Amino acid sequence: MVFLLIAIVLTAIFGISWIVVSERKKARARMSGIRSKRSGVIPLTTYLRWFKRLDESFLTRGSFQKVKTRIGDLSVYSAQEIQVYAVRVYVISVSCSAALLAAGALIFKDVFSTLLVLLYAIVMNNVIVGKQVDSVHYRLLKQLSTALSSLRLNYLRLNSISQAIAETEAGNSLRRAFEDISAILSDVDGKKKLDEFYAKTPFKLLCTLAGVCYILNNAGDSKLRDGSSNFLQAMGMLADEVNLEIRRITLQKARFGMLEYLPIVPLLAIGVIEGFFTSIIPGTSVLYHGMIGYVSRVVILLASIIGYTVIVRVNSAVSVKKDDRNPLVMRALRAPWFAKLVDEMIPKKSFKRLRKLRAIKGALSMTNLRHLYGSKIMYAAAAFLFSLVCFFFAVQLGKQFIYDNVREVSLIGGEKLTAKDIQVRRELDRYYLSLPKMPTENETKNLVQARLPDLQAYDQDAQLKRLMEKYRSYHNAYFKWWMVAVSFGIACAFYYLPELLLRARSALLKTESEEDVLQMQTLISILMNTSCDTLETLYWLMKQSRVHKNALVDAFHEYPSNPDLALNRLKVKSVLPSFRRMVDKLLLTIHQIRLDEAFSDLVSEREHVMRIREIAQTSTLNKKRGMVSPLAMAPLVLTAVLYILVPLGILGFREFKNALQQMNM
Repeated sequence: MVFLLIAIVLTAIFGISWIVVSERKKARARMSGIRSKRSGVIPLTTYLRWFKRLDESFLTRGSFQKVKTRIGDLSVYSAQEIQVYAVRVYVISVSCSAALLAAGALIFKDVFSTLLVLLYAIVMNNVIVGKQVDSVHYRLLKQLSTALSSLRLNYLRLNSISQAIAETEAGNSLRRAFEDISAILSDVDGKKKLDEFYAKTPFKLLCTLAGVCYILNNAGDSKLRDGSSNFLQAMGMLADEVNLEIRRITLQKARFGMLEYLPIVPLLAIGVIEGFFTSIIPGTSVLYHGMIGYVSRVVILLASIIGYTVIVRVNSAVSVKKDDRNPLVMRALRAPWFAKLVDEMIPKKSFKRLRKLRAIKGALSMTNLRHLYGSKIMYAAAAFLFSLVCFFFAVQLGKQFIYDNVREVSLIGGEKLTAKDIQVRRELDRYYLSLPKMPTENETKNLVQARLPDLQAYDQDAQLKRLMEKYRSYHNAYFKWWMVAVSFGIACAFYYLPELLLRARSALLKTESEEDVLQMQTLISILMNTSCDTLETLYWLMKQSRVHKNALVDAFHEYPSNPDLALNRLKVKSVLPSFRRMVDKLLLTIHQIRLDEAFSDLVSEREHVMRIREIAQTSTLNKKRGMVSPLAMAPLVLTAVLYILVPLGILGFREFKNALQQMNM
């Protein structure tokens, strides 16, 4: 049944790829008057046709909808471009996953290992889609750097922000966003359009650009103390942030290189190692296809999946997801029985609840206590069931191989057997294993002499040892109580995984928080040269911020009733020194000094902060590289230990033990 399911999946995947290729050829033939046959460009009609098919087919509808949603969330493509790009990304990701699944099925040739590779293929499919989105993010940064330079020159030439935006030479990915910003500046209800732009655009630097252009287009540009333009200074700050991010991603790519592909190497190495050692040491085949081999394979594959996923996530251009909630947990919480179980698991003591809430708040997570404990229960249950399934398959598959194998578990693997010899030994083994009690050594020897009379005395002794060892191994291969205990221990470890993920998110969020403060400083450098007061400054910061948005929303609504209390509460909601200094200066603007006086040293301080941050980014990348290097090497090390050292060590120990027994005799 499982092989049938895998065959159907593979057929559907390769069928999609084959039909895409054939449709591409047919479309080229039909569109020869419009497109050149030598251009290698797929016609738009082919993409649109396949978008409709993938979106309507019951086999691909769900997964294709997710790809389409992620590309649409970038908010840089038109509806037609989303259709084209979604088809392209989906075909690439499915093709790579299908290739991995086919390679795993050919290498391992058993149901359980192929199902593990199927899990790996699903993970890789999501990762490839994420990498395609990251490539768009990097392309946007480079295009934005060029567009800001063009915008500065156009403003110097035209002295009008709206006209400069309209004539800016933006790249293909940014053209739509710049058209939206131009509409915001020219529309009567520009503020509403700006709010819509904030809501639909995940690219934070574009939001900062839109906000700066809207504020200064309404308030008018002003001259700074040194005679320079307020708008041009803001564009310079934005360009510094964009270039800093481009340097970070470029350095990250150089530091990580091909590291993320190292965990995949053991998938190919397992087949090579197994084929090599079974050819020169036939006795290893019994270990590779027994319980030890299956457990080793599961450990290596899981280490490879975890290592690959973590490395790709750390190497991502945007390593922190805005919504970190698990869709499966959210769906499970709708069930009354599961929701009731979660409510019972939530701690009743207030200090424990407060500690968990602080962890959630510190990670700026969209989860709550119910979702956190729902994740704990689901992770623990999944780990427990998966461990039991692994043990079950390892026992059953190993037992089946012991039953079918007729070779000796030794370094040399015994004599070479013909098809007739194998058939005779299988009949002997079936009879021997069916006996309710293991025969004595003399009874076994008599049975071997009766069934295999042509063997020499040495070979008959070898068969005697083989049969007795096989009887013990076969009847000892059953599901034991300690397997349940081990599965329970694994489940307990996975119960704490959601909290570990929150801590990891908090660590990764530090960089996001620093970027958020830098963009707020850019906005303040604009507002300080206008007539904005503290409340209006909080409003624009609230609209601009992503990381500190909730805290700024609370401060904005509390400010009219008690300004000092609102800002003091805002200050304690972040541990970032630059954010706390910014709030301290806002406190001074309530009664004592003006906004431009409080932030008079903002530009010089910001330059200092950016230099320190670039150094910190390099140090962080080195730490990340050092953190993921063991994860990249772990599958290779486990492969060397579990697939080379352990089998050879077991066989060597058995040979040494047999030699000692013969010497004692």
